[in-house]
Amino acid sequence: MDHLLNLSTAAKLAGVSRRTIQSRIQAGELEAFEGHVRMSALTSVYPEVDNRTDAVLERMARIQDNAINKVNPDEISDERLLANQVHRLQLELTDAYLQLDSYKALTFELQDRLIAMREGCDRKEKQMIQALLHWMANQMKQKA
Repeated sequence: MDHLLNLSTAAKLAGVSRRTIQSRIQAGELEAFEGHVRMSALTSVYPEVDNRTDAVLERMARIQDNAINKVNPDEISDERLLANQVHRLQLELTDAYLQLDSYKALTFELQDRLIAMREGCDRKEKQMIQALLHWMANQMKQKA
């Protein structure tokens, strides 16, 4: 199964910056689809990415599919029930962090596109885009 990775996750797996991943995409060296990179494309450009990573992602998806809401409290002890619930919550937290990374990457991509767009604008449009970029930066600082 070929997983789609957001640019931040792909950069972490490859051991490079997100900017480097974006540069490779813009240079046509790495294929991307709507802000995501396929694991196979990443490993073709960065062969040092551990091949086990794909298996780990697949295993995590299987565990999530099999674990959610399949605990029967009558069949297992309270200790085991709590351990299963903790594990399920850990998986949900991992999903939330992955989604957060995706939103962060989307925000940075929007910021980059606004900066690029600003170059071809007249003075008034540049001021509006600059005000929007300033607002975004302030919001990101407040939310951090």
